[in-house]
Amino acid sequence: MTLKGLITTTCCLFLLGLASSVNAMEFDKVTVPLQHPANGNIVQLNNSNSLLVSGFNQFERWLTKVDLADYSSKLLVIPEDAQYFTTARLAQHDKQQLVFLGSSGIYRYDSSQHSNELLLATESMFRVVDEARLRSRDFSVDLGSGLSDFLLPDFSHFHLYRQQPDGSFNHFALPVSARIQAWNNNRADYSARRFFQLDVNGNGLTDLLFVEDGRFSVFLQQSNGDFATSPYYPDWPVLLSTERQADQRSDAGRSYSGQSIVSLNDITDLDGDGIPDLVLSRENIADALDRSSSFEIFFGQMSEQGLQFSTTADTRINVDSVPTEVVIADFNGDGRKDFYIPTTNIGLSTIIRVLVRGSANLDIDFYLLDANRSYPVKADFRQRATIDVSISNLRFDMPLFELADLNNDGKKTLVVGEGGSQLRFYEPDSSRLFSRRSEQVNLDLPRDSSRVRVMDLNGNGKQDIILPFDSLDKEANRNQLQLLFSR
Repeated sequence: MTLKGLITTTCCLFLLGLASSVNAMEFDKVTVPLQHPANGNIVQLNNSNSLLVSGFNQFERWLTKVDLADYSSKLLVIPEDAQYFTTARLAQHDKQQLVFLGSSGIYRYDSSQHSNELLLATESMFRVVDEARLRSRDFSVDLGSGLSDFLLPDFSHFHLYRQQPDGSFNHFALPVSARIQAWNNNRADYSARRFFQLDVNGNGLTDLLFVEDGRFSVFLQQSNGDFATSPYYPDWPVLLSTERQADQRSDAGRSYSGQSIVSLNDITDLDGDGIPDLVLSRENIADALDRSSSFEIFFGQMSEQGLQFSTTADTRINVDSVPTEVVIADFNGDGRKDFYIPTTNIGLSTIIRVLVRGSANLDIDFYLLDANRSYPVKADFRQRATIDVSISNLRFDMPLFELADLNNDGKKTLVVGEGGSQLRFYEPDSSRLFSRRSEQVNLDLPRDSSRVRVMDLNGNGKQDIILPFDSLDKEANRNQLQLLFSR
């Protein structure tokens, strides 16, 4: 950044408490101007020391480092062939490092030289660069050594590079094929499979699990840190749909009415016993518009044979439509993980509302895991929000809807944006999860609230709110971050 730009940035910073006249929620607000739209991703670097903010348009892309000590910002040099970025713990470096994934391999950003060095030459699925985008991606993983390893998808393998204490890497090619969907003679979509990190055989080491063609495939970590390159197939009595069964392309020449598609949603410890549990999602299709979903939970048990599951679901959640997303986390601080599930019913009434009013209703349901390890038949709490739809711009603007631990007590506060100019805070309530009454803060909100992030920015255990604005927001707010620090 030039001296003039630095002076401009510093002068534009300001600190104030936000409060409404009634039921005040107080924050310290800092505004950080950027030289680009904040329409990419936001990643913390070195815990609470700085933020990495990416942005782009159809002609250029940027990455800015924001120093959280003095709120200065600096544009970073991006490798020409870079597609993704993340952070990593590297040998011979005390602090986290910024790394890029490009078509040539993995680069490390050298902050002292303001340049990038090729850390690891490797091929991946991303062999052609989308020069109009720069996003973050989790290709850096922690498999138990204290140093970051890299896991990169290719078309026929996942390439695992295990970092050694001297900074070198051992390579393991795991035979996991990419998913492909061919649409016509000019278009074929390739996507990497999702991976999960868990101890499958009970030896205390982290293994890697994939799902391929409806079957669980595990690559076991050995006692010396190596990984087996031949998969192990656990005999869990859980049935998943194959990729052919789950294929819903419109040119298949078949009806999907009456079909049920089962997929793996997550593997995570739900009940707090230290053992991974399975979450399966089941989509039931009556017709193109009439669909419902359920989530089937299988609690894990560790035996001499390793991780095991029962033949039937231990508990389940039923919803009458298809969720837009699913978030699994502990909302009330009881050590058990809960669900929040946003849904919208895509029916005739919704279509008419979109055409007439330019909006659609979004219902967010909360399901809490009780002490008996069961989820309720009916949601414990429901909050309604609105999706703004612009047909002329082919744009869906999701409402601001976040959960934040603002008091460092493990209990989440529900944060809802209204009308683009107000935040409502529904604080924890022991009798109904969230209070009926909200506390309010008046301020401009980003047009696209899906990019709002909740992070602990200053390391005090309280989560803070990041409002990123792009070049289509109000002129006074364009191309900046607004940081709301919890008091």
